[in-house]
Amino acid sequence: MEKRRFYWILLLHFCCLLHLQAQWDDPPGQYWTVKSYFNPSFAGEAEAINVSALYRYTWHGIKNAPQPIILTAGMPFEFWGNRHGVGMVVHNESAGDHHNSLLAAQYSFKKYFRRGFLNIGVQAGVYDLNFDAGNQFILSDSLQQSRGIIKVNPTDKQVIDLNAGISWIGKSFFAGLAAMHISQPRFYARNDSLSADIQGDSVISVIPRSYNLMAGYNITLLYPLEIQPMVWLQANHNKTLIMATLRMEYNKKFSGGVSWRKDDGYALFAGTVIRNIEVGYAYGIHTSGLGKNSKGSYEFYLRYNFPLDHFKPKRQPYKSIRLL
Repeated sequence: MEKRRFYWILLLHFCCLLHLQAQWDDPPGQYWTVKSYFNPSFAGEAEAINVSALYRYTWHGIKNAPQPIILTAGMPFEFWGNRHGVGMVVHNESAGDHHNSLLAAQYSFKKYFRRGFLNIGVQAGVYDLNFDAGNQFILSDSLQQSRGIIKVNPTDKQVIDLNAGISWIGKSFFAGLAAMHISQPRFYARNDSLSADIQGDSVISVIPRSYNLMAGYNITLLYPLEIQPMVWLQANHNKTLIMATLRMEYNKKFSGGVSWRKDDGYALFAGTVIRNIEVGYAYGIHTSGLGKNSKGSYEFYLRYNFPLDHFKPKRQPYKSIRLL
């Protein structure tokens, strides 16, 4: 009798467990605010020191849902008569008590080409892994008020991560193509996501190589109202993600719009500029997929450009001494 009860409990447990093939680099709804995270060739694209920070609370209402934080910084500089860009990326993603973090440096070479700049960029960094972000599980829990609990396979590994990309940036158009996790770092993750009481074996996992394409256009026919359609495509060996965005900006101060994500839903966003600091908020509505069981997703971002002139030495005014 006890043995039969055990099998029934185990069967019920598997029925409540839903496996997720998650994206390692799931783009936020406001992906254009941290472009250099997905493509290092965008490092130093502005005529300033650009600093951006984005926080996303994915699938509110589901316990241990991923919460990524992305920080990017970049600046251009001149050397040997050529234009270059440097940048850095800090990324942290939490799933309950587990955290994955990335610290990376970026370099891009820029060449004036057809009324714009052609950029080629590389990125190298260290990934500190504490869980396998590519394999997650949602466990239904009727004893709590949450709409499910995400379980992950823990690990403890530091790996080298390499990215590369190319882009072209013009006055009204930009496009970029990048490859992420080129070396496909490997690590061992402990397969104990079924239960804390069931110890599984360690299995080898990999951060899959992925490719992304980002493009946008700025329509200024109704200035000071600007219309900025954008598109995002990302693909790896088992999944293709498509996003389309319509962003509007008024007088370079107020912005808003909507994004559509294939097989997921929509995101509504708005932003403004306060004392040269750009702030934005987005709310994701999930109409299909696993996010449909949640209360939506939230995003906040801050962005600021430090003019390069602030860091250049000031010329001292010439003073004449009048002799009497």
